[in-house]
Amino acid sequence: MSTRLHIRRTLLALLGATALLTTGLASAQTTLEKLREQGFIRVGFANEAPYSYATASGQLTGESPTVFRHVMKQLGVNEVDGVLTEWGALIPGLRAGRFDAIVASMYITPQRCQQIIFANPTYGIGEALVVRTGNPDGISTYQDAVDKGAKVAFVAGTAEIEHGRLAGLKRDQEVIVPDFAAAVANVKSGRASAAAFTSLTALDLAGKDDGIERAKPFTFTHNGKIYKGEGSFGFRQQDTALRDAVNTELAKFIGTPDHLAMVKQFGFDESTLPEKTAEQHCSGE
Repeated sequence: MSTRLHIRRTLLALLGATALLTTGLASAQTTLEKLREQGFIRVGFANEAPYSYATASGQLTGESPTVFRHVMKQLGVNEVDGVLTEWGALIPGLRAGRFDAIVASMYITPQRCQQIIFANPTYGIGEALVVRTGNPDGISTYQDAVDKGAKVAFVAGTAEIEHGRLAGLKRDQEVIVPDFAAAVANVKSGRASAAAFTSLTALDLAGKDDGIERAKPFTFTHNGKIYKGEGSFGFRQQDTALRDAVNTELAKFIGTPDHLAMVKQFGFDESTLPEKTAEQHCSGE
């Protein structure tokens, strides 16, 4: 082999090794490091007041974004940009990389834990049905709907669907819709006797429309198990470093006077503090 050819091959080998090293370093960058470098994070939300919604001016607000912004600032990320998404498309959108987190106060359930990872809960709350003003069909719980053969509207992908089925609702009693406005529309038109939401969502919706009201809130139970919804932020399964960093900040913040003062405007208080960890919810405890 000539000396010139040997040198050329050596240089090519060195260039290849450098490229591999550069690629390895780039791939080793965590999502949190990337977010700190770019200064912002994109998050998916579904326009559900008071949890996560856009104001008339387009600003992302609600319990979940407000707490999330505080946490991300502590982690060195100053901007949170919202990506409006239908509820049922939040998890697929996260997994597809449309955004880096779900910030929609999503309930932590074992089924969802098979697809994404969650930070520890930021709140816990019961449910309520929205009905036409005066509640002409007399539906206040899932059991009422079961007993009367009434239809209930559910937003696709919400935990309330599972609770209704556990209570005994048949599939032909379910009216599955893409968003919260459609659920209310089904109630007002009489296609459904009620629509199922968290108690705070139901209160917010009823306060905006004289044609509906919130039935008495309840905490769903089945076979002795209490299904109190506790929600938080969702992340891709590989983003454990980001989730762990968020959990560290949440542990310092949730339940403090500063936290309670921050979420008071959205209807949250000491009675809505969470009681379990994400791990407990994922294991079905």
